[in-house]
Amino acid sequence: MPPADDTGPSPHRRILAIAGPAILANSSAPLVGLVDTWAVGHLPSAVHLAAVGLGSVIFTYLLWAFGFLRMGTTGLVAQAWGRNDESALIAEVLRAAGLTLLFGGLLVVLQEPILALSMAAMAPPEAVGAVTTEYFRIRIWAAPAALLVFAITGVLFGLARAREVLVLQLALNVLNAALNVLFVVGLGLGVPGVALGTLIAQWAAALWGCGMMLRLFGTAALLQGALDRGTWLLQRLGRLMAINGFIFVRTVFLMTALALIMRVAGALGEEEMATSHVVTQYMLLMALGLDGFAHAAEALAGKAWGEGNRNAFRRWVRLTGGWAFIASLAYALLFAAGGEAITRLLTDIEPVRMQVGALMPLVVALPVVAVWCYQFDGVFIGATAAAAMMVTMGCAFVAYLLILQPMSEAWGLGGLWGAVLVFMALRGLGQALWYPRLVARLGT
Repeated sequence: MPPADDTGPSPHRRILAIAGPAILANSSAPLVGLVDTWAVGHLPSAVHLAAVGLGSVIFTYLLWAFGFLRMGTTGLVAQAWGRNDESALIAEVLRAAGLTLLFGGLLVVLQEPILALSMAAMAPPEAVGAVTTEYFRIRIWAAPAALLVFAITGVLFGLARAREVLVLQLALNVLNAALNVLFVVGLGLGVPGVALGTLIAQWAAALWGCGMMLRLFGTAALLQGALDRGTWLLQRLGRLMAINGFIFVRTVFLMTALALIMRVAGALGEEEMATSHVVTQYMLLMALGLDGFAHAAEALAGKAWGEGNRNAFRRWVRLTGGWAFIASLAYALLFAAGGEAITRLLTDIEPVRMQVGALMPLVVALPVVAVWCYQFDGVFIGATAAAAMMVTMGCAFVAYLLILQPMSEAWGLGGLWGAVLVFMALRGLGQALWYPRLVARLGT
């Protein structure tokens, strides 16, 4: 079994050994979005920027609906690691890989119905919809590779091997950003160039990730596990499918909430839609950065859960949460001091700059409010408490639906993003109220 990526006895060092590389790895993904925004944001019309924003929302929704391939895998792998059960660990890796092939293939086969439903659901302005369609029909071919990277990342986080995650994600995102600049700025391919760069980068990362799995577990062990009929028995798959089913529903709630941002903004106009795309990039930058400490909770609290060690579980929850709060304050300070300068760098469109500036107080508040839902996600994933994740997300989602339209009608973009802030706060509150029930499951 692969050894833990442990840097010493200090719990804080162990947390930072996971969270540090994870923050760098996660933050590199929205940085690609920022590079895309910069490349497209200097084209003469807001249509291109709005189309990239809409296309990003569609693929974020599609792919993260299958986020259980990362989250469910992490929890199960961490617990198998805690039990020191190598055969179970390899079986979880293979099952996750098998699901990626199934679901990725379905997305490609069903691409035209998915595109039609996406356009109907988002109802973009005609010009934006036409460009988004070009983007979609290229990028959809990257879906199987993207899902495979999810599963591989889940395995690595479950084993607390954040450095390998960093290498994989940096390779993916640096290549993606470089190709997008080449295709959009260098070759003048416009929005389709963004999709083509993503397609090439995702497949390159998937192949690299497969090589990592072969080196980590060994070809012989993986082959033996694949040929073991027990790996694929329905009763063995039952727990995985149950966990993944709850996480799937939870993720659909989340991605629908995020997709509604662009739908409501689109009803306000193209410039409002472009503004929301910029602010969404800021939100993703914060979320994926703060998720570094959630990943530490997944691995360390998840391992303690697999060992049945209640005290260790609570200790890792407390320590990772403290570090996450410190990081949220750092993000708030970053955008309070430099948010306007970052926006000027991203786009020349003056109305978009002004509207982003008006929303900046909400951007500054967002990390401090949202950090708790991100962190509790990591705790619940480590404990494979997928049903609790679904229920708490569902309650927050219903409240969000009730306030979204009234707040948007009353205060425009400010009301829209204020509703997002309330949604994030309710997610964290619901999970905090559920947490004592979770701890009680470990006994004394």
